[in-house]
Amino acid sequence: MQNSINGRFWLNKSEHNFLGEGRIELLINIGKSGSITKAAKEMKMSYKAAWDAVDAMNNLSEHPLVQSAKGGKGGGGTHLTTYAKELIETYKILQEEHDAFLNNLSKRISEKNGHIHLLKSFDVRISARNQLRAKVVRIQKGVVESEIFLEPSSKETFMAVITNDSLEQLELTLGMEIYALFKANALTISRDLKLQKSDMNRFLGKISRINRDSFNCEVIIELKGSHTLCATMGVELFDDLGLQTGMEVVSFCKPKSIILGLW
Repeated sequence: MQNSINGRFWLNKSEHNFLGEGRIELLINIGKSGSITKAAKEMKMSYKAAWDAVDAMNNLSEHPLVQSAKGGKGGGGTHLTTYAKELIETYKILQEEHDAFLNNLSKRISEKNGHIHLLKSFDVRISARNQLRAKVVRIQKGVVESEIFLEPSSKETFMAVITNDSLEQLELTLGMEIYALFKANALTISRDLKLQKSDMNRFLGKISRINRDSFNCEVIIELKGSHTLCATMGVELFDDLGLQTGMEVVSFCKPKSIILGLW
């Protein structure tokens, strides 16, 4: 299934919404019909809502956008000013650039390892709760996948497994600092501090905060150094584990659950 990204943009003035897709459409309809009433009816909106939008635009604009004329030789009605027509054309150009930008994002996120491309190219906010900044200390390349060994400030080395294509695209080298990202539900917790799992990364820390609702629990674990991890689980599992704030625990995460990013 093809992925796509959609979005709209606004032109703002002094932190107030000035021009958006709906207001531009309203201006165009006023220009065509010569009437705010007819333009509002065409857009299936109330006259008051249309007038309020026109009033807001006129108040924020350096020059009037919509003017009303009384009856006479040239006839009455409402018309757009030359400045308004220039703004409409400017908005259309910006809309084309915006559409091209979103189309490019849609193509890139649909590529193989598209999320890696995005992380490399943009300063983004992501939903993954766990984001560890770490240094690449070893790269073990296989036939299809590579093991990337990482060292955060706590000096407790962990590993991520990525495809060789991703390794080449990220251009990882020893000593490079990157981000290791994984979701809260990818982390499991045990009270057995001696527990080892050969196929999983191991993080030792202390519970600093617990958030709980009727169905789920969120456990914040403070590691050595400045890093924290977040794990989520159902309330039944949480109660079975008997977790409490201040308790030392060990948490685990599969290497293939980790995404690596540069930005």
